Amino acid sequence: MNALAALGPTMTPAPAWGTSLWIARNRPPPATAPFQGTLDTDIAIVGAGAAGTSLAFHLAAAGSEAVVLEASRQPFAATAASAGVIAPQLVRNTPASVIARLGAEGGERFLRLVAVAGQRLFDLATGEGIACDAQAHGFLNPVAGGEGEERLRSLIAEWAPFRQDLELADAARTRSLTGALGYSACLVDPTGGGVDPVAFVQGLAARTPSEKVAMFRDSPVVSLMRRGGGWEVRTAGGVVTARRVVLCAGGGNAGLHPALKKTLLPLAVYQVATARLPAAMRRGILPYGQALTDTSTDVFSIRFDGEGRLITALPASRDMSREELDRAINDRLIAVLLAYERTPLEFGWRGVAWLNPSLLPRLTAVEDGLIAIQACNGRGLALNTALGADLALWLHAPGAHQTALPLEPPRPIAGYAFARHMPGLMMTAAGIARGVVRFMAPQNSQRSP
Repeated sequence: MNALAALGPTMTPAPAWGTSLWIARNRPPPATAPFQGTLDTDIAIVGAGAAGTSLAFHLAAAGSEAVVLEASRQPFAATAASAGVIAPQLVRNTPASVIARLGAEGGERFLRLVAVAGQRLFDLATGEGIACDAQAHGFLNPVAGGEGEERLRSLIAEWAPFRQDLELADAARTRSLTGALGYSACLVDPTGGGVDPVAFVQGLAARTPSEKVAMFRDSPVVSLMRRGGGWEVRTAGGVVTARRVVLCAGGGNAGLHPALKKTLLPLAVYQVATARLPAAMRRGILPYGQALTDTSTDVFSIRFDGEGRLITALPASRDMSREELDRAINDRLIAVLLAYERTPLEFGWRGVAWLNPSLLPRLTAVEDGLIAIQACNGRGLALNTALGADLALWLHAPGAHQTALPLEPPRPIAGYAFARHMPGLMMTAAGIARGVVRFMAPQNSQRSP
């Protein structure tokens, strides 16, 4: 068993404010020494989250060797900060917009990868016997407004060449599926859901053969330099010499090469998990177990873990005390969910979603032999797992496989000093506007959205 081996979820986490539910419920991997000495390898992977671990696992499956360097002592910091939603849908993009951006051939390759990303993750977890609290019950993407149903109808038609399993729910069925007010229609994707992201990634790491892939925790990369025909990846304790390097460190990629600075936009988010909801309340909220993420600018997202905790999020535009966050989260849940009653928050943690301006992930060819997986825009678990598997095929046999995303040069964002604040400002403004609408709406026997 390698250095990132998982011992599995305990399923009995103790409340720990500031620590994610996923860190609390999973036993940490065995203590190991950080990387020291020297190693020579074909491929070095920096970062052992969903993308890096999937890449390592699939490289080993193809017969390639690699070294993985993960900065955190507590593994997978970014993965652990997520909500664990499996959402095999795009963020504010449609198949038509993808094809317009990537071209017909390239767009179709990427869309086919997205179409199966959720099911592939669940199949991988099942096939490898990874106990990760998989909730493979589907994903709901509801919309508000009179034109919402027609927009979803057009979206499903655009997806038809790539998948035929998407459904459209009208307002009444949407209310039945979600228990939520204010939505006019809903896209139903049967291949989504939720997982314990730390258990999934640790489980995948544990099943990556150590004779093919050497994995090291607590080994942050301090420098990355060209050396001859390859790369020198240096940590505080040693040097990995690699012919090719893949950066899978999320927002940390920007600190590893100057060309990646100012290429991603941060969106700070609070994630929380309530105490377990009573059975009666639970039956009125997502009664069929799907995860939900809507299309509003201040995104509303909810799902349950296997023990009945409701997991949701709020933009972290400022520091909030536990009491402030508890009040803000509960006020929002009460306003949207008919069956919900004020419930204490058991876990609360803060993370950062990294965005590309296009809201599409990118494969960035930084230099010859240096690639970065850049920003899945809040949809990282399914997409990063799929992109890691896809890139592994290309790295193993470049001439036999074409990547689902094109390899593009770095693209620094113009006006970055201002642009970096825009995602948070937009979500905060939308949240304020939504609150004003609720405050001004006439009261009736049902809660007003």
